[in-house]
Amino acid sequence: MRTIRLNKEIEVFIAGIGAAQSFLMAFYSFYERKKDFRNFLLSLFFISITLRLAKSILWVYLDSTPLWLVNFGFTAHSISGPVLFLYTLYFLFPKKWHALNLLHFVPSFFLLFFISSLSLNNFWYSGGYSILLFQQVVYSILSLILLGLRFLSNKHQSPMDRTSIVWITTLVFATALLQFLYFSNYILGLTPYLLGPIAYLPFIYFLAFLLFKNPSLLKHEISKKHQNIRLTEKELNESAKHLEYLMQDKKLYLDPECTLNRVAKQAKLPAYLVSHIVNNTIGKSFPDFLNGYRIEEAKRKLLHPNYRNTKIASIAYDCGFNTLSSFNIAFKKFVRTTPTKFQKSNVTI
Repeated sequence: MRTIRLNKEIEVFIAGIGAAQSFLMAFYSFYERKKDFRNFLLSLFFISITLRLAKSILWVYLDSTPLWLVNFGFTAHSISGPVLFLYTLYFLFPKKWHALNLLHFVPSFFLLFFISSLSLNNFWYSGGYSILLFQQVVYSILSLILLGLRFLSNKHQSPMDRTSIVWITTLVFATALLQFLYFSNYILGLTPYLLGPIAYLPFIYFLAFLLFKNPSLLKHEISKKHQNIRLTEKELNESAKHLEYLMQDKKLYLDPECTLNRVAKQAKLPAYLVSHIVNNTIGKSFPDFLNGYRIEEAKRKLLHPNYRNTKIASIAYDCGFNTLSSFNIAFKKFVRTTPTKFQKSNVTI
């Protein structure tokens, strides 16, 4: 009969929560898979992490885990590194999928083929598990290198918005930490077995928060129209300056009905090109690009003596917002405080 050990039970519970959330992320990404192959890679990554964490939990909780289940968990582990590397590659450097990428999964196909016969003593404990852990650390390092290359070469690449940077950086670092802790447990003997799944928990919930708040992370703007853009970097920068000039000079943002199509019409550019320039050259989403000007206008009015007795709602509507709630949300996002607190802390009596 199993004697309940509180520490172990808590560890298993925490790791289980992480596995469950990872599964939800896999399902959500898989639902969006048809919009871009990167979403399928992301779904495959999260499901592989889910299976790996589930294997770890069963290994600790059950006295005897079936051999095929152990092998299945290790197979999922072998998939997680390559699929994260490929997702990071195509997220940071958008291009078409190449069939040769399947070569990364040759070890996983091997493990899957022999799933019912690979034993612990004659394979995993005889070097197989060590090779698997080294493989994952190598893929984690390669993913980190991709991050470094992308941001070091930012001058030659289209800039990414802040949310995308936080998303991919968190994903890569969290997975690298998970892989290293598994490595540290078995190879170095420094950390507990379930420390990896436990450390992964806050990261997976933060990633879930980012994804559910910013579903556009799964809506990659790599349509055929965007792929056919043939403008040079200089031309894109000039168009970006023209868009900013239109906003500052024409004050298009003051129109509550200002949309991407209206801005494109004023700029005499196709809407898809304006979207591309705002997202990739200016480095913002179109709503943030638009609301940024509106919030700056609101800040000026909040601090101007002529508007001291004007209701904040009136200022919000004058600056192009349709509702007070949308104004408050945008203001707090850009200024990190509420309009009322901003006005009180900056206006001298």
